[in-house]
Amino acid sequence: MWKQRSQWIRTGTVAAAAAAAVLLPSAALAAEYAAWSGGSGSFQMSSPATGFPGAGLTTDGSPVTTPSGKSIWMGEDTPFGAAFGSSQNKGYIGIGTTGGNLPSTTTVVFDSPTPDANWGFALGDIDVDMVRISGTDADGNPLTAADLGYQSSFNLCQNSPRPAGCKSAATDQPTWDAATMTLTGTNSGDTVGATGWFRPAASIASLTFTFTDFTGIPMFQFWLAADAYEVVVETEPIEIVPGAVGGDVGFCEDMAGNVVLELLDANGDPVLADGEPVTAPLDDEGDFHFPAVFPGEYQVRVSGGGYPVDGPAVQSVDVADGDVSGLSFSLECVPEPPAASPAGNDTSDGDAADDARPALPVTGPGAGLWIAALLAMAGGTIAVRRSRNL
Repeated sequence: MWKQRSQWIRTGTVAAAAAAAVLLPSAALAAEYAAWSGGSGSFQMSSPATGFPGAGLTTDGSPVTTPSGKSIWMGEDTPFGAAFGSSQNKGYIGIGTTGGNLPSTTTVVFDSPTPDANWGFALGDIDVDMVRISGTDADGNPLTAADLGYQSSFNLCQNSPRPAGCKSAATDQPTWDAATMTLTGTNSGDTVGATGWFRPAASIASLTFTFTDFTGIPMFQFWLAADAYEVVVETEPIEIVPGAVGGDVGFCEDMAGNVVLELLDANGDPVLADGEPVTAPLDDEGDFHFPAVFPGEYQVRVSGGGYPVDGPAVQSVDVADGDVSGLSFSLECVPEPPAASPAGNDTSDGDAADDARPALPVTGPGAGLWIAALLAMAGGTIAVRRSRNL
């Protein structure tokens, strides 16, 4: 069922325009983390949020695992979890050294350069090993330590509740050397949970991790997360007299599933996910939902055969620091025709034109609109605003 809406009914002329939309920030969604898939040294990172690029990862390290985040995770008590939400049950990738425990090289190449804010990554299990970070920015220049935006180190086993994969409440933390751009473990024993995190301050094209083991079981963990907010766009159906506009116009009750909203970037180009344009169908409540959108400036474009748009078909939306609502499109539609009067009406004495007219009720659903239609055909104009459970 459609939600209660304030709705304009028109006959022949536009009764009124929809009120201007207001964008209202509200609470953010839960954190969005990247997911991983692939094998044999080649992996794919899904976008953690619509509008943030995916990536490809290649490595000569072994083994490579893609855990579910059920036993090892960063809780909200950790600095990374406080920034992006808990990573419990969110995937990450674990990468070892090469054969003979020689240093491994892992390179992440983003599908397009990242934004320069509102995302981060963490490197975990840095205890008896070290990771040197390098990479390139959007212009192909080598990354600097300032570009990487090191924030702090912590041990995820200090979170309460403690992740199941923590053997104990370990306290060791890696140290960051900005001069060599290296995160180094304490080398005081093979533990669990030693982590450092970064919030990049540059647009990054690629990241490279050179992983070197000192002793123990060599493997480091890599998480990536991004801010993400929900965008909700409403519709205002406008009932019109059947035949008042050229072409076929769909029934109001059939809008859901037949009208689609497309997400565009600030330049009007489609935002892609897995190579396909990002769209949202109209749901039964009369809303479009984009559940996880990365902060930025976007446009939304409505389309749907049989439902003309009353007003602009493209509107701008600014996703900043909260969920977005209040945006609305007005779409023309026709009501279901009213039921005919009960059989038995005597029209035998009327002329042929009268016989051809449908028997219309004077009460009940749709009666007002169809009476308005008759007035319009007679040269009159009427506009009625009403609330209707769509």
